[in-house]
Amino acid sequence: MPKSPASQGSYTQKESSKRSFEGSTSRSTVYPAKLEMCQDFPPSSRFPPVHPSRKYPEYRVRELMRINPLTVFFVGFVPPFIGAIASIAVALIFHNEEISNYNWQCGRARLPSLSRIINLPMERVFWQFTILFHIPFRCVELGVGFYRYGRLESVDCKYPRLYALSRYLYVIFGVLELIFMIALSIVGEREFIQYHVIFFYLFGFFAVGFFIVNLINHSNSLYYLNPYGLLSYRIKIVVTILYFISIPILFGAFMLYWKLCITFMYDVFAITEYADVFLSMLYHFCAFFDIRYKVIFSIRYVKRLKED
Repeated sequence: MPKSPASQGSYTQKESSKRSFEGSTSRSTVYPAKLEMCQDFPPSSRFPPVHPSRKYPEYRVRELMRINPLTVFFVGFVPPFIGAIASIAVALIFHNEEISNYNWQCGRARLPSLSRIINLPMERVFWQFTILFHIPFRCVELGVGFYRYGRLESVDCKYPRLYALSRYLYVIFGVLELIFMIALSIVGEREFIQYHVIFFYLFGFFAVGFFIVNLINHSNSLYYLNPYGLLSYRIKIVVTILYFISIPILFGAFMLYWKLCITFMYDVFAITEYADVFLSMLYHFCAFFDIRYKVIFSIRYVKRLKED
């Protein structure tokens, strides 16, 4: 039976809209929320229902509290940032003679390392309190990232096994980074210098590993979408490259000071250490772009209804 011109025009319009929609998704310009608004395509089976609210009437769900994700981010990010600045400021103002231009293992060191700063009694209080305070929020970040990377894997991902492996390494490296950051913050440079140095380099190793696997997951998931996905990805790329460049400088300067007693190499080590702290904070600041307009923290009371 031949179709009427009106139906043919409607069919052509749907086909063209479908082609334009598919082309737009390949360019990563469609927001994830708009995917559910399209009625011409069946829902994807990649996102199985996991929330009890979707199983109504089997469950009765009541929302108790909704927390702005940006509030969680700033509560977790701002304290360690302020703690680092406060520790350095207090050290420079009140204990400048103890940390600057002092005699150490191989001669006079003009610039203090961050390890020496946070080893002072007053500065250690600022540093440890703010660092330990933000650890639970970092754990929330790791949990949310692991869960959402699992749900938002791109259909264009060419290496799904590598993506799955990177997703689990994201949690493993992230947790180990936190553990060794706590260790080098608690174990002081003066009391146990060998352990402190070991914890410092292990922290740097797992931080680099976390940066890499996070980039792999980011580039192969819907995190890459606009409005902030591409900006966050580019910042992470730049920070990771700079971090890689700093590793041989940091290690080489430290070894040249300890083995050959080249005095100014300790100053190079200290400056590189300052830069690495800033780069690490900048990388984790990208979580602001990763969760903005994309994540909701909701506390709900779920009650299972009795069966008849």
